[in-house]
Amino acid sequence: MDKLTFEVNDSVIRIVGIFESSKPSKLANDFVKHGYVLEEFSEQTKKFYKDYWYPEFRDLLFFKEKETSSKILAKTLNQSISFKKGYDFANQKDIIIHAEIGSVELILFPNELHFFSIELKPQQQDIQQIADLIFCAREFNKEIIGETPQSWVNWIETNCLNGIQITSKSATDVVHTDGFSGSKFKLYTLVDFKENDEIKDPQVRDELLYDLGCVSPINTAGGDYSFTPSESYFELLLEDKISVFNNYTILPLFDTFTVVGYNLLTDDKFGTKRSSWSQTYFRIYLYNLFIKYNLFRYNLDMEHDSVKVRDEFETFLNNYNLSHISYNFLPNLIFHQHRKSLQIDEELEKFQERINRISQAIQEEQQKRSNLLLGIVGAMTSISSVEPILGVLEETRTKLNWDSLLFYTLTSLLVISISIPLVAYLFPEKKKQLMRKWNQRKK
Repeated sequence: MDKLTFEVNDSVIRIVGIFESSKPSKLANDFVKHGYVLEEFSEQTKKFYKDYWYPEFRDLLFFKEKETSSKILAKTLNQSISFKKGYDFANQKDIIIHAEIGSVELILFPNELHFFSIELKPQQQDIQQIADLIFCAREFNKEIIGETPQSWVNWIETNCLNGIQITSKSATDVVHTDGFSGSKFKLYTLVDFKENDEIKDPQVRDELLYDLGCVSPINTAGGDYSFTPSESYFELLLEDKISVFNNYTILPLFDTFTVVGYNLLTDDKFGTKRSSWSQTYFRIYLYNLFIKYNLFRYNLDMEHDSVKVRDEFETFLNNYNLSHISYNFLPNLIFHQHRKSLQIDEELEKFQERINRISQAIQEEQQKRSNLLLGIVGAMTSISSVEPILGVLEETRTKLNWDSLLFYTLTSLLVISISIPLVAYLFPEKKKQLMRKWNQRKK
């Protein structure tokens, strides 16, 4: 069955990436100066969200009224862009994929790990064009054709993030998010096909979900190629799919979230269908990514300052680790299935075990240091007076026939040189912080 003949009504394509920057309020003001607008809702929309979402989720990503809430800004670009997909050796020319950038959203969180979302529109609503576009758009280093060719990630930094770096340019150029962001953007894709008997076939939809969700060539799952998935692998990837209504199926995977169906965006006079997919359900997807990327970040930072990260992580969980998000069943179903595909609960459990082991080790070390400190204090208090010590020092100086200033200066330096390692042992976390600041100062 040739899926390339399927007619597409419409699509929603978004990529999601991360960046870091301190002081979200100041950052928001800077972006406003560059044409971004803070998101606001009408009273009618607020009433709808109040009855739709649980308060914690609603305040985090919609009402944005608490200190723990995000700030969301948007900017419409309507700018054409061309990707170099590869090279056509048969015709000896580059393969160029044309698209349009619609809007850009920035989601700024108080913990300084922020997200951006870019809406992409294919040149034509065609399944092959959509497949080519998502193949190019998820790659950091895909080449953008222009007067001066540049990578896709550099184009985003310049045109969407006001120059904020999200990846390193060289081995010596350190960008913190490089440690856990990978080299691919996350994909959120919805394809609304024209209604026909083929697209109503569950097997056909599952094959399309595989092709788009795995960013494979169209007809990979339904064909007979060396890279066509085995039956067991195909079934494994489709385990977490969400199939509630007859007209669409959702496949949440680790790097992609894909929806395939019919009558998803058609006859949408008031924009409610598109809003549901591009905002309501998209925010669920975004929230799970927020949890996942923060787990990546805390795991990375644990080796640098375990005590600080442990405390920050506990606060993070108290503020953001929600079990349910909506009064309706479908948002909760999407939330849980996507969370499952990202293996969030498994990673949370492993990270909590790691924290418990570190906490136990820290407690044991603190006990050792406390015992040593008590021993030193006990030894000092057992001496009835410092006078005998001063007497011994003075007697030693006299025997050596040294000048008082020279003798006591050297004695003081000796005491300090012995004390520094002792203090460093008693307060290891402070030592690490000072060493990091010193190394940063030298850079």
